[in-house]
Amino acid sequence: MTMQGPEGKALEGSVDSLITRSKDVQKSLQDFLHKIEQEHATLTWPSVLDNFALLSGQISSLLTAMKSDKTPPLRNYPVVPLKLSQDEDPHLLRLTDGRVSVMSHAEVPDYLRTKPDPEVELAEKQLIAEVGTQADQISMNQVNQFNKQCNKILEKIKNARANWRADVIQSSSTPVTHNPMATNELIATVNYGRGIKANSNQSLGTTSVVL
Repeated sequence: MTMQGPEGKALEGSVDSLITRSKDVQKSLQDFLHKIEQEHATLTWPSVLDNFALLSGQISSLLTAMKSDKTPPLRNYPVVPLKLSQDEDPHLLRLTDGRVSVMSHAEVPDYLRTKPDPEVELAEKQLIAEVGTQADQISMNQVNQFNKQCNKILEKIKNARANWRADVIQSSSTPVTHNPMATNELIATVNYGRGIKANSNQSLGTTSVVL
C-alpha cells in the first residue's frame, strides 16, 4: 500500500531506516556465526567480546530508532496478506532473501502472528513467575545474610564501647597511694631545711637536730 502526503513520506523513510539497521544487525550476526563455525580454532575471547559489543550497539540503535518520536507508530500499520497461494512467489523469495518462498494458509499464522500460541504464552508466564520467585528468595537470603553481618558488627562495637567505659571508670577510681601535702613538706625540708630545729647539749658536747 502506497501512502501519499507527509505521513506517507515519514512512514516510508522510517521503514527504510529500520530496514537498513536490521540488515546491519543481520550482517553482523552472519559474520559472527561464520567466525564461530569456521574460525573457532583461532577465535579469541577479545574478538568475541568485540562482536558482542558491535551487536549490542546495533540492536540498541535499532530500538532507539523504533522508539523515536520521529518514527510513526508502526502498530497502526499492520501487515495483511492480500493473496494466499500454494505456488512459489519469486518476489516474496527475493524480499525475504530466500527464507520464505510461499505465502499460504499454513505459513501466514506463523509469520504474521502478533502473539504466541496460548500454550507457549502460558509456559512463558510460568517461567517468568518461577524466575521472579527465585529472584525474591535469593534477594531475601542476601538481605538476611547482610543483616546478620551488620548485627555482628554492631555487637562488636557495643562490646568495645562497654570495655572502653569500664577502663575509663577503673582508671578514674584508682586509690591514691601518696599524700601530696607530706610530699611537699618533704621537698621543702630537703631543699630549704623547713621544720628543722637545732638543739645543743652542752653537757654532752654534742649537737642534735630535731625535726
